[in-house]
Amino acid sequence: MLQHLAAGMRHFGKFPMYIHRRTNWEFFAVVRGRCGYLMPETTAPVLKERRLWVFAPETAHGWAGQGAQSCSVAIFHFGTVPPLLEKIVRRQGWLEHALTPTQARQVTQLERSLRPHYQCMNELSGLLFERALLELTLLVLEGQEFARAEPRRETALRKVEAVMLWYNEHMAEQPKLELVAAAAHVSVRHLRRLFEQTRHETPQEAFTKLRLQRAMELLAASGDKLDVIAGNCGFSSASDFCRVFKANHPVSPDTWRREKLPVYREPKD
Repeated sequence: MLQHLAAGMRHFGKFPMYIHRRTNWEFFAVVRGRCGYLMPETTAPVLKERRLWVFAPETAHGWAGQGAQSCSVAIFHFGTVPPLLEKIVRRQGWLEHALTPTQARQVTQLERSLRPHYQCMNELSGLLFERALLELTLLVLEGQEFARAEPRRETALRKVEAVMLWYNEHMAEQPKLELVAAAAHVSVRHLRRLFEQTRHETPQEAFTKLRLQRAMELLAASGDKLDVIAGNCGFSSASDFCRVFKANHPVSPDTWRREKLPVYREPKD
């Protein structure tokens, strides 16, 4: 779910964005001009043009520029990202991709197309947000090298993908691992082996991410109470949901729902 959207001209040289932590995944693109990220250990930021950065939640950073020079940016925040991108970005907390002029225009157009739906959602908005997340993910992963899966691994990947789709449709029923394995026509032991081979995590860990992703979508797009959201996402109670949420995020579900990123404002001369 898209949690924050912003774009426009910035004068980071005169008015840097202070270093702070975000609670969501940040896609930050400079499409014209130059800017660079600031981190607690940064002494002098390297200014770059036409770049797309992705920062993992809780990675403290800010933005700086040079003198009176301005830059044009597009910023997207999402509650979750695809597992492959998460695995790669988590290695160092961020990922950088150089944009071609065509890709820079693509990012600008993507922000413009989402703007009406971010300001006033309808039934189509969620799908458009998902498509935008996939477009940005594929863009930032362009140029990364991925080895072709061996036949056995390819079969395992297809099996695990089918299991994830099945669980996504049945999570409200809180299916036990034995039932999930039976639906996939494998033993529980073999199911665990498949997830370890393909995702390097247990089925329970993967299913928890799915439940939290669904919960964050409901928190952002509805006014449902926590016990209703917990039931729809396969948690036994609101307290169980809060416990799992806080184990994976630095805040409670209610705080995450209320919390808004401070608006970047440049003082008028």
